[in-house]
Amino acid sequence: MPRDTAGMTVSGVYRRLRELAEAFEAVAENHGDPVRADIANGEITVRAVFPTLTRGEVITEIAVQLRNQDPAVFTFAACRVDHPGLGMCRTADVLVMEREAYERGVHDDFAAFAPDVSVAFEVVSPPGASEDHLTKLRDYARMGVPIYVIVDPRDGTITVHSGPDTSAGEPRYADTPRRCRFGDTVEVGRWTLETGDFPRYRT
Repeated sequence: MPRDTAGMTVSGVYRRLRELAEAFEAVAENHGDPVRADIANGEITVRAVFPTLTRGEVITEIAVQLRNQDPAVFTFAACRVDHPGLGMCRTADVLVMEREAYERGVHDDFAAFAPDVSVAFEVVSPPGASEDHLTKLRDYARMGVPIYVIVDPRDGTITVHSGPDTSAGEPRYADTPRRCRFGDTVEVGRWTLETGDFPRYRT
């Protein structure tokens, strides 16, 4: 099992970082500054939350559409997905889990267990997309999330990544990304999204 230089297991270090992340988020929330604390490579990365109306509308629309067309799934907004064995945690805008996986209960109140997640969605915030298109693209693949969807209200695009692969050493989604535009019917696994009502950011 991988160990850090102090001799602790990766999962042991991760548990300590998880406690610190939760505490930091609680303090920030009490000060009126909501943040999300993600964990990777033995570090906590803190980012501000941008609760814009447009972004919130897209997140809600995704969750509602998927839940309405398939009562066998659970959808969660602003939910963490983690893999303790890898010492990793990311916060997704929308997570989709099969009811069976949810009820199996491997996850906890802090995060959904990555191997149980069917789809992770990120809705790009107004400041930019570097984390969604680079960091999270790599980390979701590494954790084995089968499908990762990036929704970008800046230019009205949707990119669907699938086929997580770590065989080459660098985590990636091996399948050719499918790029769509707002207004398209987008296939996401066995589900579809009607995106004609997705709003774009106002410039």
